[in-house]
Amino acid sequence: MSVRSRSGVLITGLILMALGIIFLLENFYPSFSAWRLIGRYWPVILIIIGVKKLIDYFSWPTTTSPVNRAPKE
Repeated sequence: MSVRSRSGVLITGLILMALGIIFLLENFYPSFSAWRLIGRYWPVILIIIGVKKLIDYFSWPTTTSPVNRAPKE
């Protein structure tokens, strides 16, 4: 698995975990409103995803080099 796809899987997992925690808190504390929290901070989520995409773009190598060459005999 490449570094690029691994970081995407990591971000997706973290987002799903955060959403699960938010909804779990709503179940344990009825006064806690998950939708109010998401409604208030959804722009921050978009900013974080955008920053992550920019970091991926600028950290991706621009030159291609052979990864595994067969040994010469």
